[in-house]
Amino acid sequence: MIDIYTVFLKKTELLCKGVYLDGTLIQHYKSQGININFGRKGGAGPLGGRYFLFEDGTLINVALWDDPKKSNLVLKENIDGYFEVYDSKKNGTFGKIKLIDEPQFYNQKTSEGILMKKIALVHGIDCLSSTIYQKCRYWGCGEACSFCGIELSLKYKTTILEKNYKQMNEVIAAAKKEKRCNHMTLTSGTEDTVDKGANRYIELLKGIKHEYPDLPLHIQIEPLEDLSYIDKLKDAGADTIGIHIEILDDSLRKIITPGKFKIPYKLFEDNWKQALEVFGKNQVETYILMGFGESPEEFIDDLERIVSLGVIPYITSVRPIPDMRSTMPTMNPDVLLDIYIKAAKMMKEYDVNPLENKAGCVRCGGCSAISEAYKAS
Repeated sequence: MIDIYTVFLKKTELLCKGVYLDGTLIQHYKSQGININFGRKGGAGPLGGRYFLFEDGTLINVALWDDPKKSNLVLKENIDGYFEVYDSKKNGTFGKIKLIDEPQFYNQKTSEGILMKKIALVHGIDCLSSTIYQKCRYWGCGEACSFCGIELSLKYKTTILEKNYKQMNEVIAAAKKEKRCNHMTLTSGTEDTVDKGANRYIELLKGIKHEYPDLPLHIQIEPLEDLSYIDKLKDAGADTIGIHIEILDDSLRKIITPGKFKIPYKLFEDNWKQALEVFGKNQVETYILMGFGESPEEFIDDLERIVSLGVIPYITSVRPIPDMRSTMPTMNPDVLLDIYIKAAKMMKEYDVNPLENKAGCVRCGGCSAISEAYKAS
């Protein structure tokens, strides 16, 4: 059996590089009943990938590329349920990973006749996820984050603009029948209102919790000037919260997240502190992307300010948006590996434990190796 440190190493490399998938193999595997594709093209979070399992059951979201120049790791034969990953640089086997099947309910419709996969998708094995409002104020004013594809889903008609709790509860019921919903992530574009979308969350949270009181729910929202909304979100039914800074280096943040750059760091800090008081220890996280040419040394210094508060840093490599010209650099796996090791040591020093998170990205864990770093350290 593969050990956790080896999994940590391989997961980090796969997160940075992804794998090359020869398009001709898609039909080949389809004839064997294996539905492999290049993943979704729009929405929030990392795009263009599928979820796989290592031999020990560790989850990973792997980018699948149709260009062999993008990765020296190549998806090859499927043997006994596991795909062999071949390293073209080393001319040898890198490892093997098992594809997680897409759920059957994706082909079902709600009582309104909407495809359920337009309401919510399964991330990983059992994390049902949905963007409850598919527009963002920053897209509307030309200040969108360069790594975000939230409104592309509307362009490709793979979702609807807004979801309500009745639709969500129908999808939850279908997902639970397949054992694909043990916790849930709810995210949203930022609205141009004082509550920044919190009121929309509150209505949805109450409706889901009324029907599914024991389902752990995770929500994501940008820093609020009115901190009382954090209390209201918890009271409505949220179990964990993500307040995402995304980029730590201020000079890079101004370029990559021009709209969110206007939010001062102090407001992030005030929101994190309030969220920790309200949601409790290990239930507050912040998504942090790497691969933009940041200084690793300065990154660690900035990271300590966050971890010392008690916030879980959900660190991952940036991923280009499919079908869009992207100048995003690739992340060096060795650099990210070192960052993960230092972050894990830091979390233990400040008594922050990602393994105790109840719901959402941190519990799912597919898009970051921060939990594996914690386990391996």
